[in-house]
Amino acid sequence: MRTQLQKFINLSSYILLPALLLSACTLGDVSDEINNSELTPEETDAASQIMGQALSDDNDGIFASLNDALSTVSDDGFGTSTAKLKDDDEDDDYSGRGDESNYTYEYDPQTGTHTLSFDRQVSAPNFQKNLSAVLTYIFTDINGGFIAQPRENKESIENIVFTASKNGNIENRFRFSEFSRADTFAIGGLSSVTPVLTLDGFHYGNGSFSGVRPNGDTFERSYVNEINFLDIEINKDTLAYYGTLKQGVTGTLSYEMNIFKNNAGNESTKTVSGTIVMDGDGTALLRFQNLNKLFRVNLKTGFVSDDEEDLEQTVASVDINNQTVTLANDVLVVITERTEVEGDDGLESLEEVAAALENGLIIYAEVEGYANPQNKLEFIADEIEFVLEEDDDD
Repeated sequence: MRTQLQKFINLSSYILLPALLLSACTLGDVSDEINNSELTPEETDAASQIMGQALSDDNDGIFASLNDALSTVSDDGFGTSTAKLKDDDEDDDYSGRGDESNYTYEYDPQTGTHTLSFDRQVSAPNFQKNLSAVLTYIFTDINGGFIAQPRENKESIENIVFTASKNGNIENRFRFSEFSRADTFAIGGLSSVTPVLTLDGFHYGNGSFSGVRPNGDTFERSYVNEINFLDIEINKDTLAYYGTLKQGVTGTLSYEMNIFKNNAGNESTKTVSGTIVMDGDGTALLRFQNLNKLFRVNLKTGFVSDDEEDLEQTVASVDINNQTVTLANDVLVVITERTEVEGDDGLESLEEVAAALENGLIIYAEVEGYANPQNKLEFIADEIEFVLEEDDDD
């Protein structure tokens, strides 16, 4: 698969060249010594949030490109998946997939290349995205022959070589980013002959990012990053069961990134490197080289949580109308349309939690999210889990 990927680089160089040139001018010229050990807490949080967006589906990162790569295409848009992905994902509105505009398509029978371009716009509460993209595909059968009509001949597809070039901006509550990204993938084993899909590839990106730290402080950075695939696999049985790549992909990515800060005209640079481990549970574990601190990335939303710093407290009250939870330490947790709400049996919604409190039960909340920078006692929840606190006598 590596050989196939390298052969395709010449065909896709017109897409990847701008990102390659920018990456070469920055990542290679700053320092040969990775200086993770010198990162400040702000730089660590900034780097982790930038990587979260570079990975996530909603933010048109690597997992958005993987979903695009595994979709069949034609002159009338994206078709059904080649890998049994769900078409009715209830959260897919935030990816914008299937609702493209300004769509164009062409096929070159000499090279077997399908080329399409489109725009994606998403406007939802707490989330806006504007994106322009150019994608290319080469579908081949088990004998290496080009497949000119992948939608009609989906069962014959054995390999896909894919590129994506994307430019856009994304804004949600207290976060804003502008980016240019380029992905190249080689995917093998799509036919029924093998139980596992193999995936090789790399990602280049650059842009700017402003966000909020877990303590509520704000930051701004620009960046250039490179992400390389090491041993990525997609288990077909797992994919068929869950119907989503986030649960099907396992393996490790390596990355290197420069982050830049401009302070009154003086620019400082830090180089960051490490690995990203995917265990097939919908998240990835982000590691920084030479640092013990770990971060967990939600591969759907791009939200990043510190494995060592979750908000945990008993629940004082619930306001169903305003979708808020007040904790015993007076922190007000805001539930948005993007918040994942989970809990023990009978505690899977705010209504059930409110009923349990009325019955005198003690409910414990575990929250992942970020503080409102204008009000440190207001916490925006990305995930919240309710647990029944058992009596000691039990």
